[in-house]
Amino acid sequence: MKTRIEKMGINGEGIAYDRKSVLFIEDALPGEMVEYQVISDSKAYKKAKCLKVYERSKDRKEPECPYYKRCGGCQIMHMNYSAQLDYKRDMVVEALNKYALIDESVVEDTLSNENVFGYRNSLKLPFMNHHGKLTTGLYEKDSNHIMNIDKCLIHDKGLERVRKNIVNVLNKYGYAVYDYKNKKGIRSLFIRVIDNHYQACIVTGEDVLDSKCLDDLERIEGLESIYQSIHTTKSHEFFGKQMIHLRGKKSIGFTFNGLRINLSIRAFFQLNTRQSSRLYELVKKEVKDNQNVIFEAYSGIGIMSLMMKDKAKKIIGVESIADAVNNARKIAKDNGIDNVSFVCDDAPLSFTRYAKKEHIDTLIVDPPRTGLSDDMLEAIIRSRVDNMIYVSCNPSTLAKNLMVLKKYYNVLKVKPVDMFSNCASVESITVLKRKQVSR
Repeated sequence: MKTRIEKMGINGEGIAYDRKSVLFIEDALPGEMVEYQVISDSKAYKKAKCLKVYERSKDRKEPECPYYKRCGGCQIMHMNYSAQLDYKRDMVVEALNKYALIDESVVEDTLSNENVFGYRNSLKLPFMNHHGKLTTGLYEKDSNHIMNIDKCLIHDKGLERVRKNIVNVLNKYGYAVYDYKNKKGIRSLFIRVIDNHYQACIVTGEDVLDSKCLDDLERIEGLESIYQSIHTTKSHEFFGKQMIHLRGKKSIGFTFNGLRINLSIRAFFQLNTRQSSRLYELVKKEVKDNQNVIFEAYSGIGIMSLMMKDKAKKIIGVESIADAVNNARKIAKDNGIDNVSFVCDDAPLSFTRYAKKEHIDTLIVDPPRTGLSDDMLEAIIRSRVDNMIYVSCNPSTLAKNLMVLKKYYNVLKVKPVDMFSNCASVESITVLKRKQVSR
């Protein structure tokens, strides 16, 4: 069957229409005439794969990755980069219009990524048995099947080097893939790199890693911190509850946006180091000087709060994950910053308490993909905070939240940010100002 692609969907698929049904067609671009095959059908929509392109878009290119069709991690690698930037802006514009009736004039051009490949600073990969040996792989699109890969193009090149070295060492000592029956074996691998400082965690069953194996791991160039996580349940959590420091440093140290940071193994850090630095600087630029109180909700390890140290007399960061809060407090102490404090608490409750005690000049929020909860939205409305900056990783939940907030706030600007090139996701920074109520 043939059809014309009308537009792009939020997951990078082409959208067409078949009578009353919506067609989501993988690997198809707007304007193209394609032949397709339906792979799933529901009352609301159909999913299909593109079999052949009869009329090719000027924005189409050949994907550089040999695993592109099977992996599905980089949904828009078949689109040239300038078109990717336009697509990401369009996704923000469409969400704002659909859910909040906000005009696209407030949406700026997408901030481009300086490195469209090799930008990802960490990996989490499962182990598999390949020709009788351990290897790491990626899950095939829409399946639980792990496929062997030689390299991932969006990973930092050093990550790939360290990954292969670790796998080689584990194979040298005869380790096998994890067996759920006897709870033994190697399950998955985490590696992170920032400024050529590497930390790794090998997730295993109830195994004790050989000391000579650890000696060899410690010799891998740049690998400064080695952990083991014991994970024997069928939980979808990546790490198990037990984390063991095996060799090297307990954390990796580096400088980021003027801050000396020591990052613990469990702490979350943005996956694109350079682009997250630019995003944080954009947020800082939007915050006025000489304020009394700045409040950041969902503050993680506190980098944005700490970057505001010269913007206000007092900055408060709130995060519900205790490890992240402890990491944030240590960064503040290591940098001699005493006007920024961190609290481990529920964001709406904490914000409500602080807003009752003192006037908050600026609120910064960086929530998860689910966006702001109803409780947090209500707390913001009651607080009457003057200035707000909303960092979002999901245009749909951002727009739904703005539908509620726009009664009380003007949306001054929205800046899309390409954090993950070749992937359909888009980050954004929204600047809001409290409306003046006439008396």
